Amino acid sequence: MSEEQMENTLIDKTVQQHNEIIEKAKERAAKITANTDAEKKRIEAQTNNAIENIIGGELRAVHDRIVGGAQLQGRKQVMEARTEVVNKVFKLVEEEIKNIVEGPDYKTILVKLTKESIENLAEDCIVYANKEDAATLKSMMEELPTGHKVKIEESPVDIVGGVTVVNLEGTKTVHNTLDSRLAEAKGKLTASVAEKLGVI
Repeated sequence: MSEEQMENTLIDKTVQQHNEIIEKAKERAAKITANTDAEKKRIEAQTNNAIENIIGGELRAVHDRIVGGAQLQGRKQVMEARTEVVNKVFKLVEEEIKNIVEGPDYKTILVKLTKESIENLAEDCIVYANKEDAATLKSMMEELPTGHKVKIEESPVDIVGGVTVVNLEGTKTVHNTLDSRLAEAKGKLTASVAEKLGVI
């Protein structure tokens, strides 16, 4: 083989190797580009998800604050409505009690409340009533239950109507006043109104 042929063969081999290296480099560059694009898309997706999660979290927090505030305001309004309803009802009931105490049948009611209390206590006792009621009961002693010693006294505590009966030792008490009945009824009515309004 002549020197010229050897040079041509060497040049051809070099060119071929050069072309192979360039092809491999192109293939590698294409793979790197493909991998880079895939990684870029993955990072973008992750970033978008993270942004959506942050925005979604913020939106949920804002939503929860708004809804929670509205619910709290709603409950407050229901509670105010309940209080208003109960107070209106009891203003009417208090007026009715006043009418009963001032009415013609009150003496009968007073004696009935006193009888009930003495019979429930079933022992010697002191009957406490307001000044007018104490005077009325003293004038109607014959209508009270017999078999127990009963003393009528003016109550140290203000009583609208009815009586508080205490045994002589002061260990047992029966409250049979219109005030105590009103307070008991108010508790029941408040619970009933709350239930109807969906507060409890």
